Amino acid sequence: MMENIAVALEEVSKHYDGGPEPVAAVSEVSLRIPAGEFVAVLGPSGSGKSTLLNLIAGLDSPTAGRILVGGRDLAYLGDNARSDLRLREIGFVFQSFNLFPTFTAEENVAWPVEFLRVRWREARRRAEAALAQVGLPPAVACRRPAQLSGGEQQRVAVARALVTEPRLLLADEPTGNLDSQTGQTILDLLRRLNVERHLTVVLVTHNALAASHAQRTVELHDGRIAREARGTITIMFSDIVGFSAMTERLGDVRVQEILHTHCAIVREQIAVYGGFEVKTQGDGFMIAFAGARRALGCAVAIQRAMAAYDEHAEAPVRLRIGLHTGEATREGYDFFGRSVIVAARIAAAARGGEILVSSLVRELTGGAKEFAFDGGRELELKGLSGLQRAFAVEWEPGRDPVRAHGVHREHADGHGPVLHPVASFPHLAAPHLAAR
Repeated sequence: MMENIAVALEEVSKHYDGGPEPVAAVSEVSLRIPAGEFVAVLGPSGSGKSTLLNLIAGLDSPTAGRILVGGRDLAYLGDNARSDLRLREIGFVFQSFNLFPTFTAEENVAWPVEFLRVRWREARRRAEAALAQVGLPPAVACRRPAQLSGGEQQRVAVARALVTEPRLLLADEPTGNLDSQTGQTILDLLRRLNVERHLTVVLVTHNALAASHAQRTVELHDGRIAREARGTITIMFSDIVGFSAMTERLGDVRVQEILHTHCAIVREQIAVYGGFEVKTQGDGFMIAFAGARRALGCAVAIQRAMAAYDEHAEAPVRLRIGLHTGEATREGYDFFGRSVIVAARIAAAARGGEILVSSLVRELTGGAKEFAFDGGRELELKGLSGLQRAFAVEWEPGRDPVRAHGVHREHADGHGPVLHPVASFPHLAAPHLAAR
């Protein structure tokens, strides 16, 4: 059935002439994107990512194959019908922003609405609402692009893409011209819009960290789908080192007080960073996150908060935390698979007060300036073949763990409420977790 499929590509190829032989930009790509899904198309420069996006938008026509958007075959739509489809049902976000330099932010956002024969006053009202939705204050509305930062310009571009209330958003390297912190904010915004508006998002990127925000990643190489990954998550395990010995030394009553404080600190940071508490047993936590950066930010915040508590505690409380990113299978209310085992084994190998991460977590977060790592060490993890390289995170006690990572008790950009855990991770959320 096609009514719940936002985009369908069936054996799509695109060849370009201009040389001795045609150049195949896209070759025999078949792909279905359900309505409301966030899909990342990942690949190096020249892999066919932007060509694929142009084909989905109807800006180019395939040499072979069939493309359906919202159930409509683009081959049967004339130029005017395609233009109308793009205007009403597809929003675009580009790497270079593509704002009119002489228009104000409000005018840049409002102009697509005018093509819908909406009066200017109503167009302005919709533009104001769209600018507010992407977290821009009213003062920005009257400024021109040259007066805005890169992040603000991209927010204006996102607002313009949303103002006609499209069902599909196509984003072509939207963070390519932004620094890592601002780019993270834009990706968080796209994820929030995907969840809150049930907006289908297709993100084209060469960056694995950006792609990790999506529910599904499609990797392109030489115009062909090389790999698809679904349900990639970051798993965190944590526990208190020497908890049994602490119980023997301090007694049940005092240890229960320590455990209560520990659990409160961990759960507070899980809420701030948008994670899921999968299970808890005694002093041990298993937590899932949609992205590695938020998971690592949460781990650092937990260690800092526990270090602050430890300064006044009668006995030292040392946590060990391990993280790994990969694919996992959800069964009922739990997660299973090799990625879960790797995360658990890395946590078990961590020392007291240490955050130990897999090489993939380091790769996904290494570009974020707030994280620093040691040189790594080789570990032989129980039940896993070969040596696994893990890296310890360098963290300092005493800093504000929330502000230090650009994640506030409001939304990450400081302009809205923090996402409910289910909202930031809907494709893997279990029903009972939403009620916690």
